[in-house]
Amino acid sequence: GLFRDTFCEADGTQKVIHEYAVRATVDLATGTIRSTSATPHVLPGPDCPVAAASASRLVGQGLLGLRDVLRADLAGPTTCTHLTDQLRALADMHALIPLLP
Repeated sequence: GLFRDTFCEADGTQKVIHEYAVRATVDLATGTIRSTSATPHVLPGPDCPVAAASASRLVGQGLLGLRDVLRADLAGPTTCTHLTDQLRALADMHALIPLLP
């Protein structure tokens, strides 16, 4: 997945503020996250790239209940709310697994 937060200048020029690419693998049988990574691209502050490492804290978590884990464990200065929003989308993957061939 890709998260991109933008705004438009008065002249219509679009500027990117935040951008993370997120990659995850999931055990289809158990719905457990096997690996995650977040690659920072455009970020507004010097501390922001460090937040990408917080994505790895989801390894071993199940997709069901992932929102609760994110709310409890991915908060504060070691992560980024924008990245957490992107990771939250993983929680919905459990609904797609049964549709896979």
